[in-house]
Amino acid sequence: MRWGTSTRVTRARVSRWGDVRLWVGVVVLVASMFIGARVMASGEERVTVWRATQDLAVGSAVQAVEPVVVPASTSLEPYAHGPQAPQGILIRPVGTGELLPQGAFGVPDVAPTRVVTVPVNPLHLAAGVNSGDQVDVWATPDDRATASTPIKVVEHITVSEVNRDVVGTGGDIGVVLLVPEVEIPALVQAMRTGVVDIVKVPLAQTRGTDSGNQS
Repeated sequence: MRWGTSTRVTRARVSRWGDVRLWVGVVVLVASMFIGARVMASGEERVTVWRATQDLAVGSAVQAVEPVVVPASTSLEPYAHGPQAPQGILIRPVGTGELLPQGAFGVPDVAPTRVVTVPVNPLHLAAGVNSGDQVDVWATPDDRATASTPIKVVEHITVSEVNRDVVGTGGDIGVVLLVPEVEIPALVQAMRTGVVDIVKVPLAQTRGTDSGNQS
């Protein structure tokens, strides 16, 4: 009887140990599957950021951007991200191919400005000038008796619009500028007494605030 009882006890212990190992195996398997699923899911998470397809100047609205999908693990804090293209006015220039920074948008602190249309010969307008660009305005006094020296009338002015389809007297087109109020008298005088040239400011030299704020 003792031998039979001992055998039954031994078998019961082996059975319980087998059950424990079975459940441990099940737990390990489930945990492995859960962890694997989380890793795969995190690897598939993506987020959309926005990249400039051309140079974007200070003072212009956000345009010419394209979505770029990057892993969610990418550090996104400096960049504008989301399914919709960002909206706003640029307070710093953004170069072609650059991801749009969060800090590039805002309301610039500007001096009082006015909208002024400057008639200019197309050959005296820098190539590629468009809305949002910054320009300098130069004037050469129309003094045929002497060799006149060009002078810079205003600088770092934002272009509001270029009316290339509207041609005025002498073939001039209208370039609409946002001009600080204090600079308007000099600009108007230059338009009436000489030849005006509009020179584009390279993107790398544009100011970090709206061009209407003169230094």
